[in-house]
Amino acid sequence: MTGIEIRHSLVNGSATEAANLVLPSNFVELDWENLDYLGWRDSHSPHLGYIIRWQGEKPMGIVVREADGPLSKRRMMMCQLCRATHTEHGVSLFSARRAGEAGMNGNTVGTYICANLGCSGNIRVDVPQASYYSDPESVLAEKVMGLETRVSGFMLDVMRP
Repeated sequence: MTGIEIRHSLVNGSATEAANLVLPSNFVELDWENLDYLGWRDSHSPHLGYIIRWQGEKPMGIVVREADGPLSKRRMMMCQLCRATHTEHGVSLFSARRAGEAGMNGNTVGTYICANLGCSGNIRVDVPQASYYSDPESVLAEKVMGLETRVSGFMLDVMRP
């Protein structure tokens, strides 16, 4: 995936947002094999983030914005995409403007996501050796499938008029 492809993939971003998008600093070194989607925070506008995934042969991307105000520091929070739990600042509420006319009218959709948008890495942790985990590879495959389903669902919500 190239920077130009990423900029053209944004379905809910303006031309200005696409032009000002700052790619992740490690973009050329990304481990594409282990990325279920590419997610990162903009280093020049930290309240902005981007989620890019393959939709068939083409990338599809959305711009997300972190909600203002801290979440509770005393509670565990769960990312609604990868289902990882975090304390303190590990999860943030992100909203995405809907694509097309709905977005121009101010309609948004939101969900709780890992604050660093790094869900692909969060699901790839070692599975504990326990009798109820029959096969660590199948556990990872289930996590990957679940993450891809939930990311796709969130992005489809953004695309819905």
